[in-house]
Amino acid sequence: MRALFLRAFAFVALSFPIVASEPTRVSAQTLGPRPLSMAVEQVIPTRIETLLATPNEVLLTDYYRIDMRFGPNMRIDAVIVEAIDSHVRFKGLRVQVRDPQSRSRQEGTSYIDIDELVRLSRGLTAMADLATKWTLDDRQATELTFTSGGGFRLAIRHSARIPRAFLSTGLTDPVVTSIELAELPTLKDAFDQALAILNSK
Repeated sequence: MRALFLRAFAFVALSFPIVASEPTRVSAQTLGPRPLSMAVEQVIPTRIETLLATPNEVLLTDYYRIDMRFGPNMRIDAVIVEAIDSHVRFKGLRVQVRDPQSRSRQEGTSYIDIDELVRLSRGLTAMADLATKWTLDDRQATELTFTSGGGFRLAIRHSARIPRAFLSTGLTDPVVTSIELAELPTLKDAFDQALAILNSK
């Protein structure tokens, strides 16, 4: 009887290292919150960013500054990226916004592919037109928004305060600045100027 018990105990003891090594594989498949030490994959939603992040490729990137009157808190550049060997070429926009309230002068960047830029320009016209027709009523607030795949967001908010337009860039940690509603036509002109440059190249 004792020999049988020792034989069973030895079997369990020998099996333990095998069982102990299994939870590593199983726990990786279980649902629930991931450990903080795991790396988060960077999302690259635009074609321009995908090409810019391509490894082992010689890339030629041209930037064309768009003239605006929004001061140092926003910069817009038309962008053309081309892979020299494969001749893959993408066009679009780079929008950079600085937070004027931040001591570190934090800056957010979003890229907009040219097809999104066409929709943004059209959408901006509709948003500006709707914003001019707002009147005070029983609504607490109203908001118009346009968000691109690369994290650029234009929001027009109307509440008890003066209506304003807010621009934010960046997917993970957006940086926000604001402009007056009267400046929306100037913003549309900047987008249209970028489209004209891109379509001519």
